[in-house]
Amino acid sequence: MNYLLLGPEEGEKNEWLRAEKARVLKAHPDAEVHLFYVGDDDGEAIGSVLSQSSLFSSFRYVVIRQYENRAGARDSVTAAITSYLSSGQEDAELVIVSSERSSTKIPKAVLDGIGKENIKMFWEMFESRKREWIVSAFRKEGFSIRPDAIEEILFSTENNTQDMKNLVSSLALYFHASSPGKAEISVDDIEAYAIKTRGEDGYTLFAAIAERDLEHAILIIRTISESDSYGTIRALNVLTSRFRLLESCLQMKRRGLSMDMISKDAEYLSPYPSSFKEKGIRKKEIPVMAKAMQNYSEEDARSIIQYLGRMDSEVKSAPSEMQMIALTSLIHTIIVENGRESPINLLSSPLDMMI
Repeated sequence: MNYLLLGPEEGEKNEWLRAEKARVLKAHPDAEVHLFYVGDDDGEAIGSVLSQSSLFSSFRYVVIRQYENRAGARDSVTAAITSYLSSGQEDAELVIVSSERSSTKIPKAVLDGIGKENIKMFWEMFESRKREWIVSAFRKEGFSIRPDAIEEILFSTENNTQDMKNLVSSLALYFHASSPGKAEISVDDIEAYAIKTRGEDGYTLFAAIAERDLEHAILIIRTISESDSYGTIRALNVLTSRFRLLESCLQMKRRGLSMDMISKDAEYLSPYPSSFKEKGIRKKEIPVMAKAMQNYSEEDARSIIQYLGRMDSEVKSAPSEMQMIALTSLIHTIIVENGRESPINLLSSPLDMMI
């Protein structure tokens, strides 16, 4: 079977994907699992996996997310998909995930290849169910929540349970850390949280890491994750570029150059897809980089760069329920272990251990 998942309700989509993956792995314990993101992965990479049977397993389970980002006339992803669907292969299952609200926007060849019976639409919850969901989610975290705070959460999130789940998780982390013993969340509490965490990105994340502030860095990565599905990918790209800049700064410092010279001549790869070389430190970033130079060695910077490179694909391919655990572990490894991986329990939060 192959499937097309449509609609705006990402939380229920993710629940369906978890159940389907479990079903496939129960039927094929040795199955290979592949996850692709349209925009990050092109048709050549996807086609390579879809067109070739595995030498080492009996089955392939392939999920393609963010299909709504396909590139119009240059859409190599759809070509790879339709080639697979027309091949009649029986040793693979393909699941295409899109936020589009109508199948009319999907190429006809894909619809025909999937079949009407395997196209699933995930609509938003009714407002009454959303309120019940929020109350239940906070109760599991040890909090009650006032009605006006529920309205604020509904106003602050997209109309799907995945966004609500991300925000509830971030609020719970924030209040467990900042207000131990707190039992009830009000609208004032949510507004205070929003003021503290608005405007976070890869640069503010690096600033917290430069200070070795584990609690703040984890709060920032949670905020980024809940606000934008691409936000964490961009933030990690920026983080890698900052540590490359830090490595360059530390090399120049070792050669005896002043901070003025370092800020003018330090070189690094940009965090953007073209990855062109950039030079110099922006004025507002100089204090942040100076603090990072105090708290990390050249060897630390090199280890962290290598670690971020290794973790890139792991973070992208982590199931949604494991995404924050992977990101929290990543931040912990950078700040506490200087990028040197050590065996830790990924099912417990490093912030919990710190607190």
